[in-house]
Amino acid sequence: MRILILTAGFGEGHNTASRCIAEALHEHPGTDARIVDVYLETIPRFTKVLQSGYGLAINKFPFIWSAIFTLLDKPGKLEATLPLAGNLRNALRRVVEEYRPDVIVSTYPLYAYLIQELRGKGHEPSKVPLLTMVTDSTAINSSWYRGGSDTFLVADRETANVLSHGGVDEARLQVLGFPVTPRMASLKPLEPVIHGAKRILYLPSSRVGHTLAVVRALQAVPNTEITIVTGRLKGLHAALVRAGVADGIRTHLVGWTDKIPELLCSHHLFIGKAGGAIVQEAMAARCPILVSHVVPGQEEGNIEMIERHDIGRLAAHYPETLAASVEEIFADDAATWMRWKKNIANISKPTSSRDIAAFILKTAALGKVPSGMLS
Repeated sequence: MRILILTAGFGEGHNTASRCIAEALHEHPGTDARIVDVYLETIPRFTKVLQSGYGLAINKFPFIWSAIFTLLDKPGKLEATLPLAGNLRNALRRVVEEYRPDVIVSTYPLYAYLIQELRGKGHEPSKVPLLTMVTDSTAINSSWYRGGSDTFLVADRETANVLSHGGVDEARLQVLGFPVTPRMASLKPLEPVIHGAKRILYLPSSRVGHTLAVVRALQAVPNTEITIVTGRLKGLHAALVRAGVADGIRTHLVGWTDKIPELLCSHHLFIGKAGGAIVQEAMAARCPILVSHVVPGQEEGNIEMIERHDIGRLAAHYPETLAASVEEIFADDAATWMRWKKNIANISKPTSSRDIAAFILKTAALGKVPSGMLS
């Protein structure tokens, strides 16, 4: 079986979903899953510029991204840019013709539009089932489904309802969860009791000064241990090292790591932005969520989901308010935390990638999308 997975590096959700689906597919002998970022392969320099602009917009100028998100949600706006995507379309056609996949899985909205254009011209994608993995939840930009797809894979029933109300046939919806790493299914989340210090996992995404203020405020909360993960933010990491925030006892500083699932399973509370991938990973790890930062648009849907299921909440971005929220969450014998912990266990889907992989392979074996909705 050959599975082509299309991604784009605008936000972590698309790449995380692609990587986790590929991991689950590779657990099946005789299956080859290839991840392709057509943007990087076709226009690498311009893509790097776009990625930098995207990161700048969501972290420092969210009102700009909010305007773009709103614009793309309007029918015809994204479609109007397709004549400019000739290089991407031709590159995608070559990838499909050379690799000859049994199934195409897209984790980025634009690919569906390009594939439909190629299908209209009788090219190879017309013979290959297209599955679109929607990496957002609840607040879904209509650009995700206006391009069409043989099936849409969605994280939850609420997201399926949004697509259905937008005109997508129920028969084209599959509720299988958001793809998290397959090893999540074998990890053991913390029990719903706390012995000793409360362990907090903090993933900052803001400026150095603000991050330092948040860390100092959290350090003032008694009986806590803090793990700070800076990821690829090397400048921020260096600044935190210079500031001496990590003492190796109550505060630990981690740079880039591929152990986020393990960290989520070993901490009592996650603090960070409401990104689709990290929120879904926290849910799979049964780690309650305190959101410190929201990108307008898709992440507002994640907040809505978090609060609807009562598994966390949004806290004001101010350091003192975040620290006060932590104290309140663990007050009264951690009553709020225990409620969130119980609720998150009811919606946790640590096997989601394997469920998605099984559906993809069934589609490949049949040569068409299986009938019937899974949820």
